[in-house]
Amino acid sequence: MKKYKGYSFINVVGLAIGLTCVFLIFLFVNDELSYDKFYPKSKDIYRVAVKSKMGERTYDGNTICAPFSPAAQADFPEVKYAVRTHFWSNVLFSYEKKQFVEDKLLRTDSTFFEVFERPFIYGDPKTALSGSGNIVLTKTTSSKYFGDINPVGKVIRLGEKTLFTVTGVVVDVPKNSHFHYNMVCNLDLSTEDEENWFSDYMQAYLLLESGSDFKVLQEKLRPFLLKHMGPKLMEVLGIDILQWEKSGNEFYYYLEPLEKIYLHSTTDGQIEPISDIRYIYIFSAIAFFILLLACVNFLNLTTARSFTRANEVGVRKVFGSSREMLLFQFYAETLLMSVLAGILSYFLMELMLPVFNQIARKSISSNLLWELDYIVFVLGVIVFVVIFAGTYTAMSLSGFRVMSVLKGEVRKGKLGKKIRSTLVIFQFTVAIGILISTFVMKEQVDFMQNKKLGFEKERILVVNRAYTFDNEEKETVKEMLSKSPAIENVSFSGMVPGRGTNGWSMYREGASNEDMINFRLMRVDENFIDLLGLKLLDGRKFDKSRLADTSVFIANEAAIDVLEYCENPVGRYVYKPSFNNNGRTPVEIVGVIKNFHFESMKDKILPMFLHYAPNSHQRYLLVKLKPENVMAGVKVVKKVWMKKTKGEPFEYFFLDNDFNTLFKGEVRVANILSAFTILAFLIALLGLLGLVSFEMQQRVKEIGIRKVLGSNEMNLIALLSKNLCISVVLANVIAWPLSYYAMNKWLSNFVYRIDFPWYYFLIALGISLLLAIVTVSGHSIKVAGMNPVKSLRYE
Repeated sequence: MKKYKGYSFINVVGLAIGLTCVFLIFLFVNDELSYDKFYPKSKDIYRVAVKSKMGERTYDGNTICAPFSPAAQADFPEVKYAVRTHFWSNVLFSYEKKQFVEDKLLRTDSTFFEVFERPFIYGDPKTALSGSGNIVLTKTTSSKYFGDINPVGKVIRLGEKTLFTVTGVVVDVPKNSHFHYNMVCNLDLSTEDEENWFSDYMQAYLLLESGSDFKVLQEKLRPFLLKHMGPKLMEVLGIDILQWEKSGNEFYYYLEPLEKIYLHSTTDGQIEPISDIRYIYIFSAIAFFILLLACVNFLNLTTARSFTRANEVGVRKVFGSSREMLLFQFYAETLLMSVLAGILSYFLMELMLPVFNQIARKSISSNLLWELDYIVFVLGVIVFVVIFAGTYTAMSLSGFRVMSVLKGEVRKGKLGKKIRSTLVIFQFTVAIGILISTFVMKEQVDFMQNKKLGFEKERILVVNRAYTFDNEEKETVKEMLSKSPAIENVSFSGMVPGRGTNGWSMYREGASNEDMINFRLMRVDENFIDLLGLKLLDGRKFDKSRLADTSVFIANEAAIDVLEYCENPVGRYVYKPSFNNNGRTPVEIVGVIKNFHFESMKDKILPMFLHYAPNSHQRYLLVKLKPENVMAGVKVVKKVWMKKTKGEPFEYFFLDNDFNTLFKGEVRVANILSAFTILAFLIALLGLLGLVSFEMQQRVKEIGIRKVLGSNEMNLIALLSKNLCISVVLANVIAWPLSYYAMNKWLSNFVYRIDFPWYYFLIALGISLLLAIVTVSGHSIKVAGMNPVKSLRYE
C-alpha cells in the first residue's frame, strides 16, 4: 500500500464511498421500518378502516363514525379497549398572559393511554382523562406554558370560555410515529354524535387481547355492520342494506395493523403524511447495487495490478509459499482494505449525515452509528465485500504458475477481458438507470408543482382561525383590508385547496333510494371564485344580496358529468337526503365552474359543489396580494388581525407553498435519488480508471509500434477510447428498457402524470459518455504521448 499509494487511495476511497451510501440507506430504511413499534403493545393494536363504493366512486378511508368503538368493545370479547381519536388544529390556548396556537390537540377516549402507553412524568395514566375538563400535556408543551415545575392542577383556557385542568405530563411522542400530539383531552361528544352511524370524522383503534387473530375479528365485522348500521340505513333512507348492495354499492370495515400503517396503508384521510413500502424496496435495491459497484471497482483495480504482482507471487512460491498461504495473504489484504474503507466511511457518515437528514427530512442521530445492530450490519457488509471482491483476487493471484511468471507468460486471469468489460457495463447500467429514474421523478414533481391547477395559488395569503370573527366582524375585516393598495381581494372559506373537503351523499333527479352519489363540498363566500381565479363556464356566481343563495350550489364539471346533466345543467336540482323523514331536499345548481385540483394529483378530480355559507364556521381568511406589494400586504393583514383579535397570535401560510407540500414525499425521494446518482457515477468512474489502467498496461508495446508506423496522438486516443465508448453505449441500451419499465410503474400511481420523456435516454447517453471520456482522457493522452523508444523497451 505504501509502494502503490495511488492504487491504494482509489481502492480504499471508492470502497468507502460505496459503504457510506449503503450505511446511509440502512439508517434511512431502519428508521422508516421502526414507525409505531415503540409502543409496548404495538403488535396488538389495529386501526379500523373502511372501503366503500357508491356508483362509480370508490373510497378507501380511515375515518369512521363515533359509535363504532364502544359498540365494538361491547360486542367483541377479543377487543380489550377501543379508542377514538380526533385532532383539532390551530386552536388558541392561554395561561395567565401567555398565548399559544396549538396544532395538535388530540381529543380521545379516557382509555387512550391504556392503548398507546407513554411514560408519565406527572399524573396517573389511569385517571388522567377521566373527566371532560382534564387535559394531559407533553413534556415540551408543559415546559412552554409552565417551565420546569409540576403543572398538575394548573388551569389553562381554550378560546374565551373553555377551561381545562392539567392532570398529567407525558414524555413526547417519538418522531417515528404516524401521529403526534401536544395535548390530549377527552372527546366529550354530544348524544347525537354518539349515535350517528353515518358520520366519518374520527379514527378508531382497537387493542386486542394478546394472542388474538385480527383476521378472525375482521370476518366478524360483516355481521357487526348488518346488526348496527343496517337498521339505521332503513330508518334514515328507507332501504335495506342488502338491497342497497345489490345495486352495485359496497361498504365494509377492515383492520390495519398499527406497525404497518406508515408504510403499507392506502387509505385517505391520514392524520399526518405517511410513506410507501415501495420506496423501501427501491432504496434497498439501490444500496445493494451500489455495494456491487464498489466491489466491482475492487475487482477491476486488482486486475489492473495483477501483472505487477505476478513476480511477487512467483518469488514467494519459489521460496516455499503454498497456495493456501497465498490465499490467506490476499484475503487478509482485502480484509485490511475493507476495514480501512469501513473506518473512513464512519468519518464520511459524520460529514454527510446532516446533509442527508436535510434531503431525506429525517433527524437521524450519529449516535446510531455506535449501536449494536448498526455495528453488526457494518461487519456483515465488510464480510460480504471480502468474500465477493476478495475471492477472485485471492484465487487468481495465488494461481500464477512459477514457470509462467519466470518466462513472462503470465496467465491473464479467469475473468478475462470480456468479463472485465462486462463489469464496467454493469456499473454504468446501474448508474444510468438511477440517473434516468431521477430525471423522470424530478420531471413528475415539477409537473405537479407547476401544472395549471385550475386555480391561482400565487400570492394568496391564508390566515388560520378565521372563525375568531363573527359575521359582522368578517364584513368589517373585508372592508378594512380591501382599502389597502397592497390587497387585491379578500374571502372567507371553510376549506382551501390541499387541506381537505367535506363529503355529502346526494341524489340526482329521479334516482332510487339506493342510487346515491358522494360529492365533495366546500363552504365559501361570494368572493371565493374571483379570488382563486376559478373559471365560470355557465350560470352565475354567488350573490350576497340574494338571501336564497345559501340554499344553492355551484358545481364543478366532474359533478355535472356524474349527475349526467350535460345539457343545460343550470337550473336543475340535486337532492339532499333528509335524515329525519326519509324525504329529500332539492338544491338548485346556479352555476358551473371548470374543474380545479383541490386534492393531490395522485387522485382524480372528484365531483364537488361550492356552497355559499357566509354565516357558517369558516376557518380560513384568504387574502390575494398584489405582486408589487406582497410583504407590505402581509403587514397590513397582520395589523388588521392584531387589532380585531386584540393581540391573538397571527398564524398564516401562502397557498402555493402549502399546496406543494402534498408532493413532499415524491420530492424527498427524488432528492435522495439525485444524491445517490452522483455517488453511483463517482464509483463507476473510479472503476473505469481500473479497467483503463489495465488496458493501457497491456497495450504499451502496441502503442509504441503504432507510433513508429506513423499513428498520431489523436488516432491513438480514439483507439484507446473506442472500447470504452462501446461499453458505455451498451450500458445505456441495457439501462433504457429497465428504467422505462420501472418508471412507468411508478408513474402509474398518478392520475395526472407526464408522458415518459424519451429524450432523457439521449441525455443519459451524452452525460455517461462525456464523464467516461473525461475520466480516462488524461490517462489516454499520457500513454499516447509516451516516447516510442520507452514503450518498446517496456518490460
